Amino acid sequence: MKNPPIPKKNQIFSPVELNDWFGSITKMRGIRFSKEHDKVLLINSARSNYEDIVNEKEVIYTGTGEKDQEFGTGNPSAWNSKIKDPDSVLLYFEKPKRTYIFKFPVKYVEHYYENEKNKAGIMRRVIKFKLKIID
Repeated sequence: MKNPPIPKKNQIFSPVELNDWFGSITKMRGIRFSKEHDKVLLINSARSNYEDIVNEKEVIYTGTGEKDQEFGTGNPSAWNSKIKDPDSVLLYFEKPKRTYIFKFPVKYVEHYYENEKNKAGIMRRVIKFKLKIID
C-alpha cells in the first residue's frame, strides 16, 4: 500500500472508510498503526476510560495498556513506542460512536508518567504524551 494522505480536518470516516483509507491497521486499541506506512492514528474514543486533554495548542494523550505502561517491541508497549518514533506521522481522531472524525496532525514533544486506575480499578503507572497540534 502507498503512504495514505493526511485527511482534511473534521473529515468523517466510518470503520470501513477508515480501513479503506489507511489499509491494514491495528484495530483494538486507541493507538493504531500499520507496517505498510508511517501514519499512526490516535483515537479519543467516547467509550475509553482515558481522558485526553485538548486545548488550542496541544494534546495530553494517555498511552495504552492495562498494567504499568511502558515502551518496547512487545504487546502493547510497541503501540506506545510508535508515538515517540520520529518516523511516525501522528493523526488525532475523535470517535464519538461508530464514526471517526479527523481533528488534526500532532507531533510528539515529550512524555511523563502518572498513576491512574485501569478498567478493573487497579492503580498502575500510565504514560502521558504531550503532543503539539500542527496546523
